[in-house]
Amino acid sequence: MTRGELLRWSVRDSRAGLAASWIGGLGYQAGLIALPWCLGRALDQGITGGNRSDLIRWAVATLAVSVALTAAEWAMRWWATLAGVRTGNALLMRLAGRVLGWDAATANRFTAGDLVVRGTRDVEQITIWLSTVPSLASGVIGLIAVLIVVATLDPLLALIGLATLPLLILVNLWYPRRYDRANEALSAAHGARADAVEDLLSASTAVRGLGGETVLVERHHEASRTVRDRTLALARVAAGWSAHAPFVPWLATAAGVAVGGLAVLDGRFSVGGLVAFASWMALLGRQVMMLTLRFNQLGDAWTAAGRIGVVLDAAPTLADPAEPLPIAGGPLRTNAVTVHPPGREPLTLPDVTVEPGEFVAITGAVGTGKSTLLRLFARLADPATGQVTLGANDLHKHAIDDVRAEITLVGQRPLLLSGTIAENLRLGRDGVTDEQMRDACRRAAILGHIESLPDGFGTELGERGSTVSGGQAQRLALARGLLRGSRILLLDDVTSAVDAATEQHLLDGLRESGTTIVFATSRPAVAARADRVVDLGVHDGELVHG
Repeated sequence: MTRGELLRWSVRDSRAGLAASWIGGLGYQAGLIALPWCLGRALDQGITGGNRSDLIRWAVATLAVSVALTAAEWAMRWWATLAGVRTGNALLMRLAGRVLGWDAATANRFTAGDLVVRGTRDVEQITIWLSTVPSLASGVIGLIAVLIVVATLDPLLALIGLATLPLLILVNLWYPRRYDRANEALSAAHGARADAVEDLLSASTAVRGLGGETVLVERHHEASRTVRDRTLALARVAAGWSAHAPFVPWLATAAGVAVGGLAVLDGRFSVGGLVAFASWMALLGRQVMMLTLRFNQLGDAWTAAGRIGVVLDAAPTLADPAEPLPIAGGPLRTNAVTVHPPGREPLTLPDVTVEPGEFVAITGAVGTGKSTLLRLFARLADPATGQVTLGANDLHKHAIDDVRAEITLVGQRPLLLSGTIAENLRLGRDGVTDEQMRDACRRAAILGHIESLPDGFGTELGERGSTVSGGQAQRLALARGLLRGSRILLLDDVTSAVDAATEQHLLDGLRESGTTIVFATSRPAVAARADRVVDLGVHDGELVHG
């Protein structure tokens, strides 16, 4: 999706609110133009003419215009903000939906910190721009209207007003490209600093004993210095743009006051007309300042749209078939499978068959492909050659969501979210009952620990499960996997951080479940309890290349 396509989508998505805001903006511009006119009439007909009734009439008219102006500005800002926030939230959901559909190969193209910046700062830039679109559109009309109104006062004053246009065009051609380049550099710097902040916060305790925290702090400082320098570079461009653009109409105002003042002294022009001209030229300067700010915000949104568009265009390498087949069950198999791990030589896996209800242990030395095999079974990755089948069909023939419902993978390093134990186990599945949670935790050998806590299932786990040990996190993740109710459960060394007694309780619970289990492990106890053991290090009596 190009920048222009994304911004056009944003406008279409919020068109009703933007239209209402634009109508308010037109009323606001009309009020701004009417105020100097009312003031000029009050001076000429009321004060200079010595007519008290005319003075009162125009004072009341000025008050009425002021009230209408206030209401129009409120409507413009309210509807624009509402439209911007709603569409910004919709854009964020689109972004999150795209990221959640990625496979590992696609996700690895982006760093976590950079994605956070794209989903926060960049989305906010588009939200802010959307809320200013009505004032930009109505402001352009207002600027043209001011020039027309000035032209009706006096031909020479009209010429002075029109003389500002070429200079304004030059100013607004000079700065936008420079602003865009500086803003893109700043956005990239923010992404790099977000990565440095994440490393500093998440990894500092792990490397403290190695003396590595100084490196993380210095990396953060360097990234922050880059953000500072690029912020100042952008600020220099923005300051020049904001200062030079309104200077042109202000210069014209000074010339107009001199010319108009001489006309007043000669009796060819009224004091009220001169005051109205000066007010309209001041309004013109204000409108130019506003439009310059709006163009700055458009530049911000343009840069942000490019960065967000890259994420929206990043399609996963795994795709659903055009006509997916329903899953009928049956054995899970690999046939002549090879994979090409990044930075490594191709890896050949032996043919493996797992029958329904079977408990199969997958063993082998590091690098023989135990975790890779589980990822192929779960279709988190596809083989370079060969097939992975479920029943009679290749996994490619089934919808990915159907495969995910049928097969659950629990990783060795599970991710726990901030929140309570119950929230982590349910993960949004409100239909999970307390009894089901207790049964899953019992099978995962974690129920006793949870019940020993003062708040039980309501215990807060902290950020990324920081309050639990590695073994407890593995067992909570296993319980979460059991709660999905899938027919096939893939376990990646989930007992690596538990003691022997706990491991036996956990294996007892798994054997009771009746679920088809494929357990990648390096623990002898797991292999001893399995129905079969497949050693990936041996293929037809020979070591498989890993």
